[in-house]
Amino acid sequence: MNKPIYQVKNSASGTFQDIETQFSGVRILKMDGFLELGKPVNIYTAQWVNEQAEDFLITTVNQSNQPVVIRENVDISITFIVGNRYSSSPNFDAQATHDTFVKYMTDSDVWIQSGYMGNKYVHCVCLSAYKPTTVKLGRGNDSYILGTLTLHTLDAPQTSS
Repeated sequence: MNKPIYQVKNSASGTFQDIETQFSGVRILKMDGFLELGKPVNIYTAQWVNEQAEDFLITTVNQSNQPVVIRENVDISITFIVGNRYSSSPNFDAQATHDTFVKYMTDSDVWIQSGYMGNKYVHCVCLSAYKPTTVKLGRGNDSYILGTLTLHTLDAPQTSS
């Protein structure tokens, strides 16, 4: 059996579950920004008018005096589709499944893991408004909803054991 590519959980102590199993009818099309680095937030630089070399200061942590660059947390975008063709249920309801999935991803903080990224996971929360990109309902076997969720990472990506 293939290992799930996209997994999610909604508590730190929870267990990652395959998104496509937990939400039958949902397919993740792409995930952008997962390995992105935000700009540094703790580096001071100043350039003077009479020389090319800049003055700089990088914050150190604890008593070690080792410089540590802290970066802004980034946003990740998850593009997904909810449709009849991705569900094994004969009574599939694309609208209800879409609403359940979006509610799960936006009502609290979540952890998302990607097998494409070497089993890295991110802890994130939705801080943006959401609106489906395309809604095609009532079209028999071709009913679907396409959307993109933007989630803000709350920490740097971690690797699961």
